[in-house]
Amino acid sequence: MVKKPFIFLLLTLILILLNQVYVDATLDYAPRNIDTECSPKNILVGSYVGGRSHLKPILDVAAILIERGHNVTLLTSGYYAPSLEYPTFEKSVKDYKETYEKYKSVAKDYNIDLFICDMHINEACLDIANTLKKPVVGMSSFFQFANRGLHKSDPMFQCNISLENESFLERFKCIIVRPLKLFYMIHPIINQLNNFREQVNVKPIVMGQSPKVSLHLVDTFFGFELPQSLPPNVQEMGPVLSEEYPSLTPELSDFMNAHDRVLYVAFGTRFHASTENNNKLLQSFVEAINKKIIDGVVWALVLTPEDSYSSTITLTDGSHIQTSPILNNKHPHIHITKFAPQFAILNHTNTKLFFAHGGAGSSHESLYTGTPMLILPFGVDQMGNADKLESAGVALTLNKFNLDVSDIINKIDFLLKDKNIKKNSERLEFLAKINSKRKFRAADSIEYILHSSNLNEGVDEEFLNEWFPAESRMGLIKGNNYDVYGAWLGIVLGLIGGILWVIFVSISFILKRIIPFFIQKLKNE
Repeated sequence: MVKKPFIFLLLTLILILLNQVYVDATLDYAPRNIDTECSPKNILVGSYVGGRSHLKPILDVAAILIERGHNVTLLTSGYYAPSLEYPTFEKSVKDYKETYEKYKSVAKDYNIDLFICDMHINEACLDIANTLKKPVVGMSSFFQFANRGLHKSDPMFQCNISLENESFLERFKCIIVRPLKLFYMIHPIINQLNNFREQVNVKPIVMGQSPKVSLHLVDTFFGFELPQSLPPNVQEMGPVLSEEYPSLTPELSDFMNAHDRVLYVAFGTRFHASTENNNKLLQSFVEAINKKIIDGVVWALVLTPEDSYSSTITLTDGSHIQTSPILNNKHPHIHITKFAPQFAILNHTNTKLFFAHGGAGSSHESLYTGTPMLILPFGVDQMGNADKLESAGVALTLNKFNLDVSDIINKIDFLLKDKNIKKNSERLEFLAKINSKRKFRAADSIEYILHSSNLNEGVDEEFLNEWFPAESRMGLIKGNNYDVYGAWLGIVLGLIGGILWVIFVSISFILKRIIPFFIQKLKNE
């Protein structure tokens, strides 16, 4: 039986709580104001190479800035549409003066307040911003242009993406030897670039140094990217994804809905396999379907010339198939298309695996939709992306120089069945969706730079000191405290040397004075 004093106490507490709720409801609170004021500014987006993969993340952030009232101008010597190949670094150097003058002219005509530069072989954009003392935001898809991290390398140096478990010799090669070899190879081109810089009154850049940027935005995220520490002026903002994507065509939708285990294949618009590898890929898909590992293939082929494939392909069991009917969509379970709404395909519940080249944009879309990947990297950053995805446990890779049909089929089968692959894909899908919201933070950071440059009346040595780490101004020795560590090492070595000297003197004294004294004493006795 409940005692009356307990009931009285309980009723008292309830009345106190109700009274507090009533008091809170009648009080007036001042709302927290999160609005920021930034007057409309003129922004120039510059890209030398063009191309969807380089421009799309920048344009997505630019779209947010346009919605906020800013005026954005795009200047690119490349094309936004698909192209067969990227312009080379050598070509960008040859075009430097012309590109620089174009940036200079547009900056003057449109009264540009801030530059957003694609950092891929786009030195002219960065240089003109620094020359005009305008804030400049650099954008890239990986950290190679920023602080790479002491524990990281890149397959471009013939190294693993992570040096965590490498031997001392391998780390020495990857950190010292191979980068020096690369720098030696491109040294003449850098000299030529600096000569062009001097002709337009731009200060030359020392080998290994990059033009200064106010803010470096990187279209990536940790989870896909190996973790590392970053200075405040380097911020990861990816994966940058559009708010809307093209939907499936009726024909493609019917094909996808009719197949439960679809393999989607796409190598982008700039990379193409050799005839021999194309034959192996086609054979692998046919045999994977025959073995019921998959039941459908959607292959995005920008170019499907007859001479890119043999007329017939011999399967493992010795049978022969004609390639022409397959390429002309006569096979009931293989759909070839020149245009593929990639995100819509990856987001379809029946797409179980993505066979790709490992480009940054494709990797981000695959991670966002939780689709495991089989990667056939062709060049540039794709080898590094393949390593990252495999390290994250969501992909397996192939070697374009050593393609094997059985290996392809076995890896497709493994990726579809392994529980860890599925678990890791779900984990990174959640992480990618969370991080995809950060393009708005990127726009916020750009607006802060605009606001700060307006208050500061331009860009000078003090501009954005709150973002630039002190070591960037202190120099190599002081910034890394090498002088302090050197002094400490000197003190420690001095103490050790002093102790050893005392021991040496003591031993010498014992050997010269004390031991002979005892020996003489023993003789006298």
